[in-house]
Amino acid sequence: MLMDHNTDSALQFVHSARPALAHDDVAELLAARWGISGELVDAGGDRDQNLFVTAAEGPSFFVKVGQPGEDPGVLDMQLAALRHVAQHDPGIGVPEVISTADGDPMYALPADGGGEHRLRVFRFVPGRPVSRHERTPALMRDVGARLARLDRALRGFFHPHALHRLLWDVREAPAIRACAFDIPDAGMRDRVLGILDDFSADVLPRLAGLRSQVIHGDVTADNTLAAGDPPAVTGFIDFGDVVQAPLVQELAVAMADTPYGLDAPWEAACQVAAGFDERLPLEDEELSLLWDLALARVALTAAVLASRAAGRAEGTGSMAGIVGECRRQLEAFDAVGRAGAFAALRRTLRLPEPVAAGPCGASAQPTEALRRQRDERLMPGLALFYPEAPLHAVRGEGVWMIDAGGGRHLDCYNNVPHVGHCHPHVVNAVARQTAALNTNTRYLYDSVTEYAERLAGKMPGELGVALFVNSGSEANDLAWRMAAAYTGRRGALVTAGAYHGCTAATAALSPSDAPEGDIPEHVRMVVPPAGLTGRPRGGEPAAAAIAALDAGGFGTAAVMVDSTFASDGILDAPEGYMADLFAQVRDAGGLCIADEVQAGFGRLGKFWGFEAHGVVPDIVTLGKPAGNGYPLAAVVTTPEVMAAFAQRRDYFSTFGGNPVACTAGLAVLDVIEREDLCRRAATVGSYLRQRLAELGRRHAAIADVRGSGLFLGVELSRPRDDGAPATEETAAVALALRRDGVLVGIEGPGANVLKIRPPLVFREEHADRFVAALDRAVAAAM
Repeated sequence: MLMDHNTDSALQFVHSARPALAHDDVAELLAARWGISGELVDAGGDRDQNLFVTAAEGPSFFVKVGQPGEDPGVLDMQLAALRHVAQHDPGIGVPEVISTADGDPMYALPADGGGEHRLRVFRFVPGRPVSRHERTPALMRDVGARLARLDRALRGFFHPHALHRLLWDVREAPAIRACAFDIPDAGMRDRVLGILDDFSADVLPRLAGLRSQVIHGDVTADNTLAAGDPPAVTGFIDFGDVVQAPLVQELAVAMADTPYGLDAPWEAACQVAAGFDERLPLEDEELSLLWDLALARVALTAAVLASRAAGRAEGTGSMAGIVGECRRQLEAFDAVGRAGAFAALRRTLRLPEPVAAGPCGASAQPTEALRRQRDERLMPGLALFYPEAPLHAVRGEGVWMIDAGGGRHLDCYNNVPHVGHCHPHVVNAVARQTAALNTNTRYLYDSVTEYAERLAGKMPGELGVALFVNSGSEANDLAWRMAAAYTGRRGALVTAGAYHGCTAATAALSPSDAPEGDIPEHVRMVVPPAGLTGRPRGGEPAAAAIAALDAGGFGTAAVMVDSTFASDGILDAPEGYMADLFAQVRDAGGLCIADEVQAGFGRLGKFWGFEAHGVVPDIVTLGKPAGNGYPLAAVVTTPEVMAAFAQRRDYFSTFGGNPVACTAGLAVLDVIEREDLCRRAATVGSYLRQRLAELGRRHAAIADVRGSGLFLGVELSRPRDDGAPATEETAAVALALRRDGVLVGIEGPGANVLKIRPPLVFREEHADRFVAALDRAVAAAM
């Protein structure tokens, strides 16, 4: 019914009586106009007179008799919505509109006091109201899921009268406010008035910017039907409150009205929300308003029914009883509270951790408490960046990380979100594939072969076949096994400060993580390129290392090299260094492995780091950036090496190369190519290196700036101490940067090289911010 804006009209509508036609008169009309006969049974109702038509085999039809003041255009809209739903989702379970023998969906019967009662007939929908079932978590979640299905079916439906104003629309809170004064209990009356006033001031203005569509508007425990054992939702009835409104309002009504009478109604409401969100994902602003909307719906129900009990003679007893239920519902909701409500919602829906000023004002777990829990439940001493001020990260966006307090930090270190934190193309690709299929490579599916093909197209020479794993450590482990299988040898060469992983095999190839002198006999360290500071790096010439492996009976299976020499201190290799090393290893019968876990996918301004050295390896390993945060790594090699490995070993990774991982990898390649990130890395990286070099001329403590693309190192030393590594001062600089909202890492044998490795969406303005912060940090710490 169309409502005027003024309170008097609202109260008049609230107090209007339901029709009360004699059953015999209705039965006569049904027989004459619809050809329907049967016993009529009253079915209650809010505004309409509702009747079941029961034949010998049970309920068959449902009749609605409208008030004389009902707008026929609104009733036409309700019937059109039902037909739209039935057409777009035939199995959803909504009443079928039964037309008269003349083909009319309604029949107008003159009312005694003027106007017309409009009769509508519907086919009976099987099932009992959810209120008459045990409302288990599973059933409540099914209510939400089926409701999302209903709203998906209603998408795209519109009717000029869908914009009508409706009594039960929570957006009518200002007009309904006067009804609350009829609540007898002063405490409850004040609470309801407070809720409605807060809603009108704080929530109502925010609704206009939300997704909007035609909704059912009144999904209650009585209007939702279920059947079976265990029960499942079979459909919805009573489309008398259909209206164009914010989509989230639909869910909030169900969260408020389906858990009435339960001991823990908000927990049940969260299950409804979870079922809805699984089928029709909610947006952040919608999530933030669910509590307020559900609370307002309960308050509005209490106000309207209290006013009806006071001003309308019929049914006052049951209305007063429902007002009592509203009071218990409000008390239960209030006991949970705003913060507790969102915490329960977050747990049930598995929402990301909120920021302090996030939805419903909920704050994340305090950082120190989280750290204590981490120490208690994870490995003792598990490393944290910035142990003096650990970062409690809850969000990522492009080049930014956002902490639990809402602080934004420029991420100049994390190369896992290679194309930016939470890039929407990658996020959407992963979410859609997750919803479609995830399995393993023992089945056929497109994404794994497509991804292998895309990688092969990026590789030089004969590098063209791949195996997929989950991490860079696994990729390096597998590459080492391939080299050993192909050559029949067991000896390895690595640079003196190398790090290649955390498996048993790759830890042996990682001198940077090994205790002093604890290097396995089958591993020899070669001298890495010297930095411009000229400090000794350890290791021995390649020829001597190869000779030592031969003398030990190992032979040379492979050399494994990180193209950035990151753990060695992010070194600029002189021209020919890598080519000479590879030539000596191949002359000794070994293979050459390029560890591109850090350097790959365009970071150095070329797609692969080894390209900058003018070499073509026999095996390439990929990891961290491949999936932009989704576990994905790969080994790419030649058909000859792969065939030799396959003849000697049976290999399978359950999760390696799964459809979701490969979809993530494909999406990352899409972004790199579409946004020309390889070129950007070269351009922005050159600009940043130049700015850092200029900074070095002002600060004597900056001994060197090294690297290329968006993988740079700034070495800090003590000029007054013969240029000794400034280990403690470097840690202080990194901490000062973190407190200034900039994140960097620390690298090198002396832990005195700032590691700068931002996402490839880094821009010159970000570089300027970083350099300004570094200027302040070095001045303060050195």
